[in-house]
Amino acid sequence: MPDPGAPADLTHGSPAGSSPVSPAGQPGAFRFQRDARSGGTLLVIAVWLCLLFALWALFDAAVWILVLLALPVGPALWEIWRNPEAWLEIDDTACRWHSPRSTADIALTEIDHMALVTRWDFSIRATIHTRPGTHHRIPPEVTPKAPALEAALAARGIAIKTQHFTVL
Repeated sequence: MPDPGAPADLTHGSPAGSSPVSPAGQPGAFRFQRDARSGGTLLVIAVWLCLLFALWALFDAAVWILVLLALPVGPALWEIWRNPEAWLEIDDTACRWHSPRSTADIALTEIDHMALVTRWDFSIRATIHTRPGTHHRIPPEVTPKAPALEAALAARGIAIKTQHFTVL
């Protein structure tokens, strides 16, 4: 029986989607993976389509209005059908990510610090600042929750600068 006081073994199926720091204190690879086929996306699509059906059944809405209101569902259905791969990995040598629109592989020795900015909608915008002076924004689809990302960066000795609720 596992010890209730011991940290849980986090793997790909965990809520955080990351690997923990090894018990010996040496950081293992941190991996965050997001799936386009999430329950939230399916729920929003189902609710939206039910509302459109209710407009048609209860109020006899014009077809052109229903078609116009159904247009936002198209991209969501396309994403669910394609199920693009999106992941972020930080190991002992590099920070790398892959998403449908962006791929990068940055050596940890090149990273000066990571800026984590909390937006007004409580989302996190993560930007890698390198020693040569370049900036690399991590795509939102591969950005994990701030505590998990901060722990992974701190385990590798990467400086973290946080800023809360900026307008720009």
